[in-house]
Amino acid sequence: MKKLWVDFEADKPIVVGVSGGPDSLALLCSLHSLGLPLVAATFNHGLRPEADADVEFVRNYAEKLGLPFVSAAADVAAYARNERLSIEQAARELRYRFLFREARKIGAQAVAVGHTADDQAETVLMHILRGTGLSGLRGMSARVILPTFDTEIPITRPLLDWTRADTEACCREHNLEARIDTSNTDTLYFRNQLRHELLPALEHYNPQIRQSLVKTALVLQGDYQLLEEVVESAWQKTVSSVGQGYICFSLPALSELSLPLRRNLFRKAAYLLNPGERDVDFMALGRAAALKPVDIAGGMKTLVEGNQLYVTCDEQGLPCEWPQINAPFQITSGQTPLGNGWVLNAEEITDQGFTNVLENPQRFTAWLDAGLSTDRIHIRGYHSGDRFEPLGMPRQTIKLAELFINLKIPRRMRAGWPVVCVGAEIAWVAGLRLSERFKITDKTRRIIKIELNKNGAG
Repeated sequence: MKKLWVDFEADKPIVVGVSGGPDSLALLCSLHSLGLPLVAATFNHGLRPEADADVEFVRNYAEKLGLPFVSAAADVAAYARNERLSIEQAARELRYRFLFREARKIGAQAVAVGHTADDQAETVLMHILRGTGLSGLRGMSARVILPTFDTEIPITRPLLDWTRADTEACCREHNLEARIDTSNTDTLYFRNQLRHELLPALEHYNPQIRQSLVKTALVLQGDYQLLEEVVESAWQKTVSSVGQGYICFSLPALSELSLPLRRNLFRKAAYLLNPGERDVDFMALGRAAALKPVDIAGGMKTLVEGNQLYVTCDEQGLPCEWPQINAPFQITSGQTPLGNGWVLNAEEITDQGFTNVLENPQRFTAWLDAGLSTDRIHIRGYHSGDRFEPLGMPRQTIKLAELFINLKIPRRMRAGWPVVCVGAEIAWVAGLRLSERFKITDKTRRIIKIELNKNGAG
């Protein structure tokens, strides 16, 4: 028997996907001959009249080998229509969901499927035709985690070194009459077009085209592993935090890397955030690698905020280190929680407790002339069209929106940015600018001190 590509633990079960065709029967037979604990699993796609008979065929063969057998069925065509997938994509998704669900139930060490060297050649060629990078050219791996289906149990392909002729020979040797899937000859399916039309045509130019494609995949798998190590090293140096629905990069650290390396970091981020997203556009990754805010794929986008760059699926779920106002309220003496861990503290003080505003080291502390009707002091969020008279610019007003832009305040934080007002006039844009109108002067008799503290800290 030819060597299998994957080594298994002797005492943990393996779920084996078996359709009844020569490849999967050869896989089940070969693994059984090694004495491994197996569970034969068949998925009925509901696409062919003979599908029910195929399930019974596999059930009978599993019973003959003394193996447990599980099966499931689904209307793949209906699922494809509802999810706007090709039949091939829908079948793969439902079949793998079933296999990994069964694997999870029994604590299997792996899911094993019967992909061969011929399948590998077809996969590489398919990726070339659709356009691909190194990830696609490396083809299928003998052992890999597919996070879409399970983050711990790998899918394994022990027969990647076998040709279709090898699996057929194995079946003959063990007197196995494999079932024939008539859909494998239907050239409406893209893979069948490659198998029955394009590959035979290419053999006129290179009789060893299948072997060449398999060799290409094998060589590039090593190169891809090297690239993954480089990307992982860069990941550790550039990622500052990972949260629910986002990954945060250090912008200065990213800017030191090459464009291709940044592109691969964003590809990794996209797959981590949305493992089911298979269509991450190369051009979008290139724009993201230029460190610009862009849409990537599947609702993912990049946002640049100061020295941070986020890749996120949900802008509302990003961390917020700044104070935010959800609803306006009057400012009174004492502490008032603002939410997000911030607390507002207001108190009237004497001039002995006052620090010159030009020497104020605390950006979220302000002293206002309290003689201007303290009962009308309130705090609210930003209003469109807000203008105020910044400290040091008497009788000149600027738009608050322009201040946000000039100070690079993230767009998502502007609507809730705390604005302290006296009546209708802005007295302090918290943490950013005090108003000239409400500064402390020689005529001030009463002073109100307003502080915004994170987690109530002084």
